Amino acid sequence: MRSASRWLMAGVGAALLAGLLPGVTAHAATGTVTVSAAADTTFTMVPQDGDNSVKTTLATCPRVCEGNNNGQRDALVRFSIAGVPAGARVTRASLEVYSWTARTASVTAHSASGGADDPGLWSRRPTLGPALAQRTSVTSGFNSFDVTAAVAGNGPVTFALQQTSPADRTYWAAADNTAAANRPRIVIAYDTAPPSWSLAWSDEFDGSTLDTSKWRARHNAWTDYDRSCATSRSQNVFVSGGTLTIRAQRENYTCGSQPRAFTTSYLDTIGKKSFTYGKFEMRAKSPNGPNNSRGLWPAFWMRPDDGLNGEIDVTELPGGSQYYRASTSAIFRDYTPTKQDFRWTFPGTGYPGDGFHTYTTEWDATSIRWYVDGQLIWTRSPATTPWFNEVFHKPYHLRLNFQVGGWLGDPDSNTVFPADFVVDYVRVYQRSTTR
Repeated sequence: MRSASRWLMAGVGAALLAGLLPGVTAHAATGTVTVSAAADTTFTMVPQDGDNSVKTTLATCPRVCEGNNNGQRDALVRFSIAGVPAGARVTRASLEVYSWTARTASVTAHSASGGADDPGLWSRRPTLGPALAQRTSVTSGFNSFDVTAAVAGNGPVTFALQQTSPADRTYWAAADNTAAANRPRIVIAYDTAPPSWSLAWSDEFDGSTLDTSKWRARHNAWTDYDRSCATSRSQNVFVSGGTLTIRAQRENYTCGSQPRAFTTSYLDTIGKKSFTYGKFEMRAKSPNGPNNSRGLWPAFWMRPDDGLNGEIDVTELPGGSQYYRASTSAIFRDYTPTKQDFRWTFPGTGYPGDGFHTYTTEWDATSIRWYVDGQLIWTRSPATTPWFNEVFHKPYHLRLNFQVGGWLGDPDSNTVFPADFVVDYVRVYQRSTTR
């Protein structure tokens, strides 16, 4: 929910078709595709290494390398993945690089931002993501690194090999090595029929009170970016007729020591339920119309249990004439803000407040996908988001709240209160088998 800058507009890239790029061999019957490297280089601290983009070998070495205290070399390899069928699930991606000599050496594979077409100047070395896989020995021949977490399907992806020991170089065959069979490659296994989703948790709101075994309703809670006080009072949150209502009201209310002009409610599942991956779905109706909703901001989102970096917004539904017709999907690394988001406008004359709509996010180890009423609207993966693997592989809890005022404007004289954010259900599904 925290967003102090304008929404970024982004689209969903179409999948590349098999056979359109050189170096691609597809085997639909076996569910694998092998892709050769598109470019590579060795980023080095040593100026004497010269232009590494034209060498037929790659090198890795620790910072203290062969007596040089500033001798580090990192090998970068870029691929343009194609040939994975649309809708297929990547079950394993193996980065395979060839070495001529067997030796004891600690080498890790990382995802990397940018490309690998550079001469290899250390000052231009791209940012590396967290380690994906590690080997403690190098074999003579191909060495495999499991990079599944960084491959969602077709598209560009770059990997780095980083060595921490021993203090001398390991050499690897490059993309233009004279022996074509030894060039770097990535082998991707996929499943065109992914496991079905199974219901893991839900609240259908069929009772007469909020189920406090599932939800915590914050009481007398406030933040500096919200003009309201969140309470657990029945005036602000109640269950009736098979729905949950979070009601925002215009009223003078003392929130602890803070005077507030509005009240609302804020629910979460902290300490009650959290999930690593899944399908998160809400059917809800926004209170927001074109002329009555400035400053109203309901949302369904998730935050990590560790309280550190990361956020997944299933939907944000702010009001006001600028925003009332759209659903915003978003992910955050931190609140500087480092984020990516996408504002999807309903087709025709539709909008989130014209009735109940379904908002869904599917999150797995390789991608996050957003849907509105069953239509895919946005996708993120390590290929689009350099910090994806840093923040999206840990438990997250759920949050339902209704912010009043803040970054997108405060209520005005036309904003209608009470305003009701009505939720039919919240459901969480998980795959029937482990991804």
